[in-house]
Amino acid sequence: MSSNLALFLFIAYFIFAIIADNLPQNKRRGVLALVCIALTFMVGFRNIYIWGDSAIYIKSFQDNNDLFHLNAFDAPFGYAERGFFYLSTLLKVFSDSPEFYLTTISGISFFFLYKSFDKYSIYPLFGVAIYLARFYTGRNMMQIRACIAIAIIIYFTFLIKDKKWWKYLLVVAISYTLHHSALIALPLLFLRNYIIKPKHIYIGIILSLMISQFLGGPIRNWIQASDFANDMASSYIKENSERAFANDLTNPVIWYQIFILFAFTFYEDRLKPLSKYYYIFRNGYFYSTCILIVLCQFAILSGRTSTIFATFEIAMVPMLLYMFGKKERMGLYLIFGIAYIFLFYMNWPIK
Repeated sequence: MSSNLALFLFIAYFIFAIIADNLPQNKRRGVLALVCIALTFMVGFRNIYIWGDSAIYIKSFQDNNDLFHLNAFDAPFGYAERGFFYLSTLLKVFSDSPEFYLTTISGISFFFLYKSFDKYSIYPLFGVAIYLARFYTGRNMMQIRACIAIAIIIYFTFLIKDKKWWKYLLVVAISYTLHHSALIALPLLFLRNYIIKPKHIYIGIILSLMISQFLGGPIRNWIQASDFANDMASSYIKENSERAFANDLTNPVIWYQIFILFAFTFYEDRLKPLSKYYYIFRNGYFYSTCILIVLCQFAILSGRTSTIFATFEIAMVPMLLYMFGKKERMGLYLIFGIAYIFLFYMNWPIK
């Protein structure tokens, strides 16, 4: 699909979402389910030779045995996580069709995403528009292991609020078997013990900006020497990798996230009555933004490690819109619409 057609469809959906979010909840929930199903099949029937990593996943899927015919020498090709490998071999019991494989993987991801949109977002269909602009192409179309892991973690973050901490640890452990980056989700559990005030967030972001600029060299050396970083994302931290480095703070997503975080923090008194998960969202997004800034010199690594709790935007931005009157809200829809059109176009790989 060309970028022009994709952009047209995104704009059409963006307008549709604003209107459909005014439907009664039961009808809106049905529309949300249909949208997630449609997006699932779009992922499943994509051209695997256009989207990065897809061909490798398909080769690994087709070259290995199914779950009931594994031998001691069977191992994942192109990735290391055994949980995702066993999931793939289980799916091969039913079919070795690439379309079946990708559609099922996508369906699992969108099952948990659907539950997150429905549970956390005041405007769930608009939340889908945010997800399309920010995450859909990179996660669902390419980083399918990370996509499942993130979708599971985001939905089950309510366990932290409910003080079911061991269950959250189990969720992270399961997600880790799907993608090792799931370990990044652990600190959110420990942040529950600290009262993070608005001034801490403002100061934390300023310190993160200073660290990224003045301690960039030591950070780069430490990460390149880290066994964990090399196991998780070696191609994104090597000196000779053309995808590894950004070297500055010109990434517009950094400033976009800072804006969302500061707005969400500034309006704390008006926003926290809207959701009992307000502090989960804010603390996770703060953590995400600090990672994005501090690791900004590693272009892709910073994005992939910060992306888990950046997903909270699907709830945070709708909350920001909801607290304003209808007239102001329409103006904000226009502003955010321009931003998301830009981000969607920037993320769409087929120009």
